Amino acid sequence: MPFAVEMYLDKSASKLVRDVWTELADGKLTSFMIDGGYRPHVTLGVFEGYTSPKFENELRLFTGKHAGFPIKLDYLGVFPRPEGVVYFGAVVTEHLLSVHSEYTRLLAPLVTGVRPYYLPGSWVPHCTLACGLSMAAIPAVVEVCSRFTLPLIAQVGEISLVEFPGHREVLTCELPRGPRTGG
Repeated sequence: MPFAVEMYLDKSASKLVRDVWTELADGKLTSFMIDGGYRPHVTLGVFEGYTSPKFENELRLFTGKHAGFPIKLDYLGVFPRPEGVVYFGAVVTEHLLSVHSEYTRLLAPLVTGVRPYYLPGSWVPHCTLACGLSMAAIPAVVEVCSRFTLPLIAQVGEISLVEFPGHREVLTCELPRGPRTGG
């Protein structure tokens, strides 16, 4: 089963994302995110396997060096193929790129089967609203998602290693409060 490292959104932002998921489910368009047990997040990386416990220890060290930080979800986007994904896209800031770059530099060497979408130069930071859609379903999902007001300013306060499908949390680390201490 594959794994992901996810940055969880704060409660207020998560409520809005869950409201989108609920409206999509109530409209019988998709319940993928709810059924999968997901938490609202932005993914840093996806991979097939990792070296345990070394990876987990390095993830703890990585998260300990980064204070919680804001992330701005500012647009509605679509990855049409092959997964059929509709998402709220994050504004790419210097800080967000720095976190992703450091994650990739320190942790990617400890994993196998890295998904290329999540490598520097290809990564599009986003919060998934719907996944596994057919091309025909995408317009209706976009219409529902566009009813929600953006931008959404979220605070990233936790980073988690999860196994999916099923969204089983292997390790969740809270980010320290206060200024960033690492780089």
